[in-house]
Amino acid sequence: MNVIAEYIIEIDGIKYFTGNSSAGKDLNATVMLAEACRFYREDVEEELYLEDVVTCYNCRFRRWAHSGFSCYKGFPVS
Repeated sequence: MNVIAEYIIEIDGIKYFTGNSSAGKDLNATVMLAEACRFYREDVEEELYLEDVVTCYNCRFRRWAHSGFSCYKGFPVS
């Protein structure tokens, strides 16, 4: 999976997804990451970004940041 190399940057030891949620290709990357992640858990309903989609944007381990979002589990997929 080349998604990690294309979209994930590391700053001060924290990995960030830097894609654009409005771009279809970038959204598809978060779907691929979430589907491959054994730690994915859907967040509470109030925090969902997109309904009925398995995506990092909806994961309870996602943390919003200025440069995108980080993963509390460190994007544990390869």
